Amino acid sequence: MTTPPRNAPARPRAGLPRLAAFDIDGTLINRHGVLTERTASALRALAAAGVVTALATGRPWPQAQSVVRQASGVSYAVCLNGAVVMDAVAGEQIADRAMTHIEAIEAAEIARKLVPDVRFGLDMADGRHVWEHDFAPAMPVDLLADISVDRVDDALSAVDGPVLTWLVHAPGVDTLTLIDELSPDMPLGTEIRPSGLDMAEIAAAGVSKSAGLEIICQRYGFDAADVLAFGDGLNDIDMLRWAGQAVAMSNAPDSVHDAADRVAPSNEDDGVAVVVEAMLAGEGGPLAGRGGAFAAAPPDGRSDG
Repeated sequence: MTTPPRNAPARPRAGLPRLAAFDIDGTLINRHGVLTERTASALRALAAAGVVTALATGRPWPQAQSVVRQASGVSYAVCLNGAVVMDAVAGEQIADRAMTHIEAIEAAEIARKLVPDVRFGLDMADGRHVWEHDFAPAMPVDLLADISVDRVDDALSAVDGPVLTWLVHAPGVDTLTLIDELSPDMPLGTEIRPSGLDMAEIAAAGVSKSAGLEIICQRYGFDAADVLAFGDGLNDIDMLRWAGQAVAMSNAPDSVHDAADRVAPSNEDDGVAVVVEAMLAGEGGPLAGRGGAFAAAPPDGRSDG
């Protein structure tokens, strides 16, 4: 599903991107699930400066909407790591990419055969969330508060149509180890990758945050070079490598830092706001001196040194 192109907004002043994309968990919000007013204000100011803003998250759309409401200037949301793209202003889905019923079942059957202790949760294309009774990995508190889940004994038996993503968790098995073990055997048309949580995710081949952002770029005639991306997780690496400008959070693992141009202060220290405020003040764009770190600054933007 796609919608017609839009006229591009007026080009922002020099030093600002045309599209800015933000991961949510570990990037925009703190460990308590809170989007601080400083960070929300920075996103609103960026949008007011003519930059198209988008969330790029592993969350389903309903669990991304609270951030959209608080930031108020966010125009788009790439959800489920690229499986769904939403027009956040209209609340309309503009693109999706699901596994077929057959692809989804085959992928899950292979995972269960190779890793018998695997537990599943799934996001159906019709918006339902189905978790097995013993699917119980760590989840963000605010996500658990908002999500409506059907609990079943066997998630495969609940598949009655296209599936956007399988969440794959095996107690005691490291996520990257699980991915390495299952990846060579995934059926044609599917792939397994990090989900952004402490588990893996099976999705249609080619689905990613960067692919979702490309759909938004196509609406306006933007290129990857026009995009600034922020992230902290393994599921952000493709987006950070794809974007013309990339910022990793200091709380991210080294592999994420390696994919970015600069490192921002942590999500606990309003790192996104630090970078955006500097860019709007003409102090940080276009990420001049790539490869360094942004220094944390107090809320009024003054440096201490």
